[in-house]
Amino acid sequence: MTLDAYVTLAEVTTYLIGDDRATAFHALTDQQKTSYLNRATKAIDSQPVRGKKSDMGITAGVPDQIRAFPRIIDGIILDYNSTSKVAIVPPDVKIACIEEALEIYRAGTDGRKLLQDQGVKSFVIGGKLSETFIDGAGNRGLLSATARQLLRKYMGARTK
Repeated sequence: MTLDAYVTLAEVTTYLIGDDRATAFHALTDQQKTSYLNRATKAIDSQPVRGKKSDMGITAGVPDQIRAFPRIIDGIILDYNSTSKVAIVPPDVKIACIEEALEIYRAGTDGRKLLQDQGVKSFVIGGKLSETFIDGAGNRGLLSATARQLLRKYMGARTK
């Protein structure tokens, strides 16, 4: 599996140094980490964001910039490397990707999030334990509250 995410595995390792939440994530294979980071990137790209992609070009029928970031919002390129003269992915988008990958990993594929996404409103286990979900809890788009907070400034109607 090819890493097709906003961050590299090295960036993830650096960001998570000393983070107790990431102990189990560190133990994953590079292939597994790649899978979670790719899923996090897709989740971020599915969010409605303001502005437009910084590279709207098309080469051989394929957009030059496949990902939602970097972007131009209100006529300003977010972020721009003046040395290379290239728009880059903002650091907070990279952090949001890592945080979302962690939450996807922690949620697993058989937890509350899956039930909420399937529209389950409540359930009972053995007649003794019950849980009720708030309406729309499974449709927030991103699992990570930190990722949602970091991306808030970019949120809005997607232009392109």
